[in-house]
Amino acid sequence: MKDNTQTTEIKTKGFRVPHVWTIILFCLILAGIMTYIVPAGVYDRVEVAGRQVIDPTTFHLVEPSPVAPFDWFVCIIDGLTASMAIMSMIWFTIAATDVYTESGTLHKMVGWIIKVCRGNYLLVMGALMAFFAVRGAMGAFELHIPFVPMTIALALACGCDVMTGLAIAMIPTFAAFAYGPINVYTVAVAQGIAGLPVYSAMTFRVVIWLVMMVVTFWFVLRYAAKVKGDPSASVTGFTNPSAANIDIAALQKEKMTGRQKLLMFMLLATIGLQMVGPMLWKWSFAEIGALWLISGIIAGVVAGFNNERICDIMGKACAGVFVGVVCIGFARAVSVVLTKGNILDTVIYGLSIPLKQIPSSLSALGMLIIQAIINFFIPSGSGQAAVTMPIMAPLADVVGLTRQTAVMAFQLGDGLTNMVIPTMGALVVYIGVAKVPFSTYFKWVLPLYAMLMGIGAAGLLVATFIKLGPF
Repeated sequence: MKDNTQTTEIKTKGFRVPHVWTIILFCLILAGIMTYIVPAGVYDRVEVAGRQVIDPTTFHLVEPSPVAPFDWFVCIIDGLTASMAIMSMIWFTIAATDVYTESGTLHKMVGWIIKVCRGNYLLVMGALMAFFAVRGAMGAFELHIPFVPMTIALALACGCDVMTGLAIAMIPTFAAFAYGPINVYTVAVAQGIAGLPVYSAMTFRVVIWLVMMVVTFWFVLRYAAKVKGDPSASVTGFTNPSAANIDIAALQKEKMTGRQKLLMFMLLATIGLQMVGPMLWKWSFAEIGALWLISGIIAGVVAGFNNERICDIMGKACAGVFVGVVCIGFARAVSVVLTKGNILDTVIYGLSIPLKQIPSSLSALGMLIIQAIINFFIPSGSGQAAVTMPIMAPLADVVGLTRQTAVMAFQLGDGLTNMVIPTMGALVVYIGVAKVPFSTYFKWVLPLYAMLMGIGAAGLLVATFIKLGPF
């Protein structure tokens, strides 16, 4: 079994990939140096339907405003401050989930699920993946992080490894989010900015999404079956701090205590409120974080823990994902530097120019590549849509593509790249919770990423050929 206790140190033959903070710091320094080299330029912003968007005809150079080296590090603080709500949500959801885990409730819930499915582990995993995929298609992303300890426990109980448990929650979430037909953060925002009817071309989108989901499910479940049949095929091993050494037979025989039944109800109620809160009461990350904090405290009391143990569990849980969570703020700092240096718009403008030089049939693939590159610097779906779609939509008119195709290129370039870039803070948090090194995860997921990108590229070519509309 491979050691999976280090989440950020990556080793290969004769080469050691730097700590993920180092990678992001390098990107930050590069961005800072670029503010001295790249001409400063901006697009004028105009208000459309209550939203500030770029006027793509107004790019112009401005006075250089390089960001001083000291301020590069100040931007880290700015990035952390701007990301505090989502960081707090992740910390508190993980902390609260660990309280439920320490009570034994999650393990017995897993046993109950396995018993109901009569031990058919593929059926159990497939059902959970479908749940995450549907939620991911709607825009859920970071919200599935608290499920990782549970899915790892399930995988271990079924005789599979830690990577299987991580993949059950993470991979369908990322893949479904990448081309979710009703993703509120990407497709809805991008179509709105492009002037398209929101959620238009739904049939075409659903077909591509379903093809991607079939490939994703096959990839994960095939690996699970392979590891169960041959433990030496595991890339991570079969131990994890939050869910280790589970006896599946004994687990199915154990019965929940009265407290654990109440805790199970509380956990499900918390998850339910997390799902409906944003829809009914317009909750944001702050409210969801507060919900999990309250739930975790009450769960500790119900479980019979004293205040010291509750604080100890939550503190250790937060410490365990500190590196990954802080990466969110670190990554945000890169775009802060580019924005302060007034070169973010210049970068976008420069990347758009080559599209005018290639045949229109290949322009969609060019847009896909450009969006993937931009996502490295702006790993926010709605943020990237706000920056790029006001440029890409009219650019599509110029090169002979429909705006719907441009939206599709944006969504795929943004979403699929999230699966493999270290500047995506949520990715680092997912693998950090599972204690899986980035290099291990990257090598494991790369074939799936290549397949999904191939499907996306084929879809873009079809969209170009049929002139996917309405316009």
